Amino acid sequence: MGDCAHMKDDGGCEVKPDRQSNQQFDPKRPEGDIVITKSVGQGGVNIYDDVYNIQYGLDQVAPIDGGPSPQLVIDGLCGPKTIKAIRDFQVKHFGWAGCDSRIDPGQQTLAKLNEKRNRNVYPTIPLSLNTDGWLLTGMLQHVPHTRSCVHAAMTNISLAMAVADSQDSGFLGSNRQQRMKLLNRHFKIDNFKVRLPILQQMHDTYGFMLNVLNRPEAFITLDTDNSGENISSVSIARLGGFHDKKDVSGRIRLRRGVFLATGIQDFAAHIFIHELRHFVAKDGTQGHFAKGWVTDPGMQALRETETVNNCDTFAGFALEAKNGEMERPPWIKSDVFR
Repeated sequence: MGDCAHMKDDGGCEVKPDRQSNQQFDPKRPEGDIVITKSVGQGGVNIYDDVYNIQYGLDQVAPIDGGPSPQLVIDGLCGPKTIKAIRDFQVKHFGWAGCDSRIDPGQQTLAKLNEKRNRNVYPTIPLSLNTDGWLLTGMLQHVPHTRSCVHAAMTNISLAMAVADSQDSGFLGSNRQQRMKLLNRHFKIDNFKVRLPILQQMHDTYGFMLNVLNRPEAFITLDTDNSGENISSVSIARLGGFHDKKDVSGRIRLRRGVFLATGIQDFAAHIFIHELRHFVAKDGTQGHFAKGWVTDPGMQALRETETVNNCDTFAGFALEAKNGEMERPPWIKSDVFR
């Protein structure tokens, strides 16, 4: 089967692909019948684009016809799940006597695969920096706006820190009320007995976000291996990845769901700041208590101790610190996680 590229979480071994293809691998949907140049599967040559095409074809086969369930991750790597999917397909149609867990060019398994494929099914293909780089570019163009929203949030917090623990009376009380208005709207800061340490922690969190936004090319990329397939259709980030000095591979990874945000700067900023809250977390708090706009019932029901850790709260506050109080944006989705 070849050399093991790396050990997976489930203990399986993903085979290192043979990249001796005649042309550079281009992750696009195969047109017409599935065609391969060399054998794919157990003991096969396993050229990257051949494996990719077989995975794509198998994912178009219904489970009742021997297709994989769940579908394969189409990554061009012939690992144990791909080999099992080939074996299961062969057993379904040819029995154990006709099963060798390998698909060869021009042989019966490939012919049966093309017969059983549902051409109207379009499997999920991981993003590629070669062909989907425009998504990354479209989002990165909004980094300056996102940075300005984070700056506005930090300024709002800095102004509030001077009055947060003072008495709410007289002229100073009026000034305090104005400075605390947006923070109370989003974070319910006045519900804390001691507020200054909370505000300092929030200020620091936004400051870490700026460090990332000042070097977006180092920390933001596409989800090219579908690692976020079961997490989000929009974007993912490794919790606390920014502070992990032992493993610097963590990134904010954008998925196909960012498409609409490439044309709406506030939408893009909201996505970035949400993921940045995950990425720069130092306390291990997941940051998912509720999702939505500040006026949504689920967001309103948050306790103050939850608001100061909630990703969408950080994103909404930064947008309103930049723009002033906003109507609920149409692109916001709501959910309650607790």
